[in-house]
Amino acid sequence: MSTDNLEIRSEADYQNVLATLSRRDRPHAILRFLMRALESYRAARKMGWSRPWNKYGVVNFQSFKLDPAQDHELLALGQAVLDAECAAMPAPARAFVDDLFARRDPLMGFVFIQEFTDGGCRFEGGVLSLGRRATDQPRYRDRLDLILESPVVEGHSQGLARLRVFVDPYLGKKEPLWSTTVEPAHDAASVHLFERLATLSWDWPRLPERLWDHWTSAYIDYFGPRQWLMRKSYFHVATAPWARIDPAASATPRELFDMESSAP
Repeated sequence: MSTDNLEIRSEADYQNVLATLSRRDRPHAILRFLMRALESYRAARKMGWSRPWNKYGVVNFQSFKLDPAQDHELLALGQAVLDAECAAMPAPARAFVDDLFARRDPLMGFVFIQEFTDGGCRFEGGVLSLGRRATDQPRYRDRLDLILESPVVEGHSQGLARLRVFVDPYLGKKEPLWSTTVEPAHDAASVHLFERLATLSWDWPRLPERLWDHWTSAYIDYFGPRQWLMRKSYFHVATAPWARIDPAASATPRELFDMESSAP
């Protein structure tokens, strides 16, 4: 298959590109080009973990594996955030979410730490990403993402400001079943989960069993090192540990919200 104006149109095309990537015997630029086409094909069909909202304007600079058998705190926090911030979630989405959390054996999970450019605005954030293999469709995934984000202004992270949620069981449809943006995200559960993700961003790089580093990430546009010079950050800055913000040393969004609400 020519790489000129490549578009994957069939299962045969997909397998051909996948085989070429697996050999890794082409120049790096061509492999990135092939991976871009492969990812577009997979995201449109919800194959594997790929989804549009973690592809565009995003750089995941850390990726960690969850262990549903031991990460009870993170899972409980995720449920608490959804209960507190997503009261308007429709019944079909809520039924999927409740079932996903209830059945731990098939549950899969990751934490992604990312930078995101949205309409010219910069955010850093943590993603609690949960899912499982779709029933009777093992190449497809059900997926639930909670994305907690802090605006970045001139290299300074401002603190938790918003929550984005994507509820996306595999239903053979392009769009997620339900999604929402909560801004400001100020419930105590959201603050706690944001702080927990920030802490593990600094702590988990020392734990080899937590690191996710598949060979394909070297050719995927939305994986890579941090893009921006950070002077103050809630999340890991490999070259500047002094830039770390201690969430406990500053007012939480809940406290700021309460102060604003009580102002004359």
